[in-house]
Amino acid sequence: MPVGPYLYANDLNEVLKKKHASGGYKSLVFYLEACESGSIFEGLLPEDINIYATTASNAVESSWGTYCPGEDPSPPPEYSTCLGDLYSISWMEDSDTHNLRTETLHQQYKLVKDRTLNGNAYYGSHVMQYGDVGISENLLFQYLGTNPANDNYTFVDENSLRTPSKAVNQRDADLIHFWEKFRKAPEGSSSKITAQKQVVEVMSHRMHIDNSVKLIGNLLFGTEKGPELLSAVRPAGKPLVDDWDCLKNMVRTFETHCGSLSQYGMKHMRTFANICNAGIHKDQMDEATAQACVSIPSNPWSSLERGFSA
Repeated sequence: MPVGPYLYANDLNEVLKKKHASGGYKSLVFYLEACESGSIFEGLLPEDINIYATTASNAVESSWGTYCPGEDPSPPPEYSTCLGDLYSISWMEDSDTHNLRTETLHQQYKLVKDRTLNGNAYYGSHVMQYGDVGISENLLFQYLGTNPANDNYTFVDENSLRTPSKAVNQRDADLIHFWEKFRKAPEGSSSKITAQKQVVEVMSHRMHIDNSVKLIGNLLFGTEKGPELLSAVRPAGKPLVDDWDCLKNMVRTFETHCGSLSQYGMKHMRTFANICNAGIHKDQMDEATAQACVSIPSNPWSSLERGFSA
């Protein structure tokens, strides 16, 4: 279901700049958990406004859910969802176990980065840092406070936190939830039928979004150039898009004809940014989306009842 307008990277960074200009903080530390979260600050967060930010992933990859059903450790049986994210649990559990009066932000960043990447295993993401990196030499207690029970601990520069047995791509975390509901429901029950319907609807929505975006790319750029252009990644240090109003208009145009992107569809935000960077105008996008999406599927994942995302 749509959850309201997206927070675009340029809007967030403009708010942070205004907060700095008004003297709203002395120094600020920002932990950001999201897929492609590096794109929020890449090429946008200034280095001279006393903000240090770390993100769960770089600008092009998913983050990873953990403490999911079937993992070790697993959530209590009454829960059918992932309880955390590998990046978030790493910095929070690190904060729980260390003396924050002696551990610096940089020391925590290194531990969290190593644990979240998980030795370049199948799952894991690249934790990034942006802004005024010099702030990372400050002690954690200045920003997070401290637990008196840990005040006598000596910081150990090694990762003693337990690595989960596996993790789930955050884009698939909702599938885990719906599949668990279906698996646990009694055979022949109405709840089983409802859960099965939800699994089918969410998969149908994913296919609709992916196929629509692919078709729009082919209509705009041709079947040979379309896939390559839509997946292009800009060099490090450049923001996702040059014209943020264009990006918002492209998302609005897509949702007008094809239905809500929903959280899953946000994976295609780079696609819409690349369409803007290629010089496509709103009327061209309007024509392509109208041709690609003759109708909007009736399932709630594609509904516009809760408004546009942009």
